[in-house]
Amino acid sequence: MSHKAHNISCEHLLITGVTGYIGFKTLTIALERGYRVRAVVRNERNINELKNKSTRIAQSLDQEQLQFVIIPNFLELDAIFKVLGGITVIIHLASPLAIETDDYDVGIVKPAISMVTTVLEAATRVTSIRRVILTSSCVTLIPFEWNINPDSKRLYIVDDVNTSVTGPFSTAMEAYWASKALARVATKAFVNHAHPKFDFVNLLPSVVIGPDDRLDADPTATVNSLLQGTRAAVLAPALTSSLNSSFPYVGTPVHVADVARAHVDAVDDSLVPGNSEYILSSDTPNGVVWDRDVQDTCRKFFAEEVASKRLPLEGSLMAIKWRLSARQTEETFGWQFTNFEETVRQLLLQYLQLEERS
Repeated sequence: MSHKAHNISCEHLLITGVTGYIGFKTLTIALERGYRVRAVVRNERNINELKNKSTRIAQSLDQEQLQFVIIPNFLELDAIFKVLGGITVIIHLASPLAIETDDYDVGIVKPAISMVTTVLEAATRVTSIRRVILTSSCVTLIPFEWNINPDSKRLYIVDDVNTSVTGPFSTAMEAYWASKALARVATKAFVNHAHPKFDFVNLLPSVVIGPDDRLDADPTATVNSLLQGTRAAVLAPALTSSLNSSFPYVGTPVHVADVARAHVDAVDDSLVPGNSEYILSSDTPNGVVWDRDVQDTCRKFFAEEVASKRLPLEGSLMAIKWRLSARQTEETFGWQFTNFEETVRQLLLQYLQLEERS
């Protein structure tokens, strides 16, 4: 690589969302690379759970490479500002979920925008901060209505942005899509108006799957711990129709480890330029067909388990074709995304191990 060497010892990262699927992996990668990290959690219980789930986290805590700070309410005035002393880069992964609520605007949209702007505003008051890395989403590229009438020929690039964000919203999912788009727009607007001394990098993952590292060292973990949300829907074609999603999925996977790795890579400003955005998605531009490709992977790597019906191949997941471009990402970051076949192989392996354990 031709870029100047990045000095890890000068950096002190603040990472939010570390108890989550992507955040946990991001934290462990940052620690493995030697970064000093201050990690934000909601309560003391989170700290004990994280120590139990990773020897790397426990060791880093003992060696003072890692410290935890507890913020019960992220949006409380100055809560985040108070923990930013000496930080050089913020990796902001925490975000509100798409939960059912009486008022989508109050419950989903406003908190998503506030979570981003709160961090950006606090960062402007801390001179040591030079970059803020934010987890956005590929859903910010297209309006929710696209799902009903998808444009499967067009190639979507990172410059695309969903502008139909006004509502009223009929479902939590629709409000969630809008909230992500609005938070992304708010980030750019903030930087344009406030002209902060720091720059930003927005990362836009597609459908994040792959094994869940939080379960590896957890003796209480079960198959059900793995079969949550997206992972359950994606594994349905390998398993049973009881896991079937009530709505189709866009065929745009990305390995959780690649998403985490991109967040840590983005700390290096000699590698990743500032005020930039990147799509994180594998198997671009044509994506995958969930049923066919999951079942092909089962037959290729787990023929015995298919024959013995440990992998019964009885579920289904409808796919919508969505063409994304990740060329710019791979060129900038200098590596290629883990392909879908390998991602699913690893996910199925973890499923089978958890199943054996129980």
